[in-house]
Amino acid sequence: MWSISYLTLIIYQFSILSILPLYFSKITITKKLILKISLLIVMPSVVLFAFLGVYAMGYAILVVIFLVYQQTKRWRNIVHVLFMIVLVVMADHISSLVVYQVSNGTEAIISSPLVQLIVSICILFILVLVYKRLFHYFAGGYVFEQYIIPTMIPLLFMTIAFMYSDIVSMDASSFVKSVQHNLFFFVIYLMLFIIIIGFFVYLAIKNIHIKQKEMKLEDFKSYVASLEELNRDMRKFKHDYMNILTSMRHFIDSKNYSELEVYFYRHILQTEENEQAHEMAFSMLNCLHIASLKGLLTTKLIQAHACHVPMHVEVVEDIDRIALDEIQLNRMCGILLDNALEASKNTTEPWIRLAFIRMDGVVLIACINTFSSNQSHELKVHEIFKEGFSTKGEERGLGLFILRQMVDASPKLRLNTKINGNLFIQELFIDEEGV
Repeated sequence: MWSISYLTLIIYQFSILSILPLYFSKITITKKLILKISLLIVMPSVVLFAFLGVYAMGYAILVVIFLVYQQTKRWRNIVHVLFMIVLVVMADHISSLVVYQVSNGTEAIISSPLVQLIVSICILFILVLVYKRLFHYFAGGYVFEQYIIPTMIPLLFMTIAFMYSDIVSMDASSFVKSVQHNLFFFVIYLMLFIIIIGFFVYLAIKNIHIKQKEMKLEDFKSYVASLEELNRDMRKFKHDYMNILTSMRHFIDSKNYSELEVYFYRHILQTEENEQAHEMAFSMLNCLHIASLKGLLTTKLIQAHACHVPMHVEVVEDIDRIALDEIQLNRMCGILLDNALEASKNTTEPWIRLAFIRMDGVVLIACINTFSSNQSHELKVHEIFKEGFSTKGEERGLGLFILRQMVDASPKLRLNTKINGNLFIQELFIDEEGV
């Protein structure tokens, strides 16, 4: 029969394993959620522990993972669940050794689990603080989000399986020696775990460098294509210029100045204004000093011009760096502009505005475009980010869904989406982290 203190120790462990992952996953802990944790995780786990022993941990792990994913819809938070299990086991083993060394006897551990509970809480508190600092330091990086977390999840499952297989095989007659043995192998295993993660980090960084070189090559090709397009436009303008002068000659020869005035203001001046607006859009890119992004925006400006959609890019001050991986940055800007161009080009008054604004510790990328007014009453902000949602037919609607996934995967990104009449407004905030 369990003693009160031993039962308290078991309830504490299952409660900690349930609550800490919720805290790190930034889930608001309410009374309703605590009740759910008690009824669905803690109480069933304690009952299962009486019959299955440590195997009851399997049930607790699965339910906590399900609860965290249900609350956040972010699979990366599974890492918090698995890491907390490892930390709790480590704290439990270390506290057993500490109590044994201080009391100089095994009986103190068995007869006074409440003492071990207090020591375990103190050690776990230290381990959690270290974990919090390390995770906050690495979280948000492109390599960490896209490569390390997917690698860590299966490795952590293997780590937990290894730890509990050792716990199951512990010799009760030599408890302290078994704890020492397990702790030694845990440390060795964690060192190997860190080495494996480091190896994957090396491969991931190498892969990113290759992708960046490929992307820069593609951007260079796009930039060359843009220059060729501008050159063709220049030749076309020179050809049209001669035709314009020829057409004006008829009015001058016949001294029909009133019709010449109408012709000039209605056709020639309007053409000049369009060309000036196009050139001004390109000139605004002079303040942007990120080569790959500049190449992307040049291409999008030409695409918008070809679709007869006025596009204005505003960079109010020099920007030579944004604290985000260039591949991720270009993908997100590309999605914003592709979506804006698709939505705007079929409207009666199409236009796109893109602005880069540096504020205190944040870079704001704002994209505004017009869209068909007869669809404005049908669009709902919470629906447009669903996979496959589109007003443009089948096999579309992936862009904004991917954009939302990328934003949700990084704590340094925030996205505000608004619909104001026939205007679609996207505001992407990128935390600079002191850069």
